[in-house]
Amino acid sequence: MAKRTAQVIGRRSEKQISGDRLFNEQALTLYSELVTSRDRLAPLPPVTSRDLTLSQMALHEVVWLFMTPPKGAATTLQLPDRLKDQLRELAQSRSLDLYATVIALVAVKLARERAGLNWADDLDNFNDLLDTLTFDHRRPKRAVIDTLRKLKTEIDARIAFVVAERAKGFTFPSSVELYSDRKNKRETPDQFFRRVYAKHVAQGMTQADLRKADPAFYNVFHVWCSRNRRRTESFLPATRPRRI
Repeated sequence: MAKRTAQVIGRRSEKQISGDRLFNEQALTLYSELVTSRDRLAPLPPVTSRDLTLSQMALHEVVWLFMTPPKGAATTLQLPDRLKDQLRELAQSRSLDLYATVIALVAVKLARERAGLNWADDLDNFNDLLDTLTFDHRRPKRAVIDTLRKLKTEIDARIAFVVAERAKGFTFPSSVELYSDRKNKRETPDQFFRRVYAKHVAQGMTQADLRKADPAFYNVFHVWCSRNRRRTESFLPATRPRRI
């Protein structure tokens, strides 16, 4: 009986992990679509695992506010009872989880973008965290050393990734259509960009990559942006976006 119970729990755990993985993939897909299709969001950096964790924590806290009290119980929440019932129904159905999570992801990225933090600030904050860990005499010496070694392993892995991958820069997975070869000659430069190039922005494409791929279109596109009072950076970054 105990063995069978463990097997059932194991299958549930695997199903939960698989469901979480699918949910995260769907959230990343929706976020990437927003970044590539909305000019105002184009400069936002890619989502990290920490971003996903924060957004899901926020969702969990809000959901449990409405699920914890028994249905019909009196609360001090200053909202109409009908509205509280509707919110409780949404929290229980979880039908809007993906929608709410992606809103949270965009909010996290916009907040960081608006904060104007630079890499010097980030490094100072990281050094402060390292000092807090290093000089925390409440923790056993072995635990502190183990944590620092794990951090070093993570940093070394990222250095190896940058050396191996980032040095190569961005490359198109296949040859791209030239602007001069487009079939619909009435297609405007911005429409052509969205059709051919927008999907590559989230993978690290920059203006330099566009210029290299199609110099003629690069010039046409810049002229179009200038005449229509649009910043080229609203379509794709001038430099390689940094992952945070």
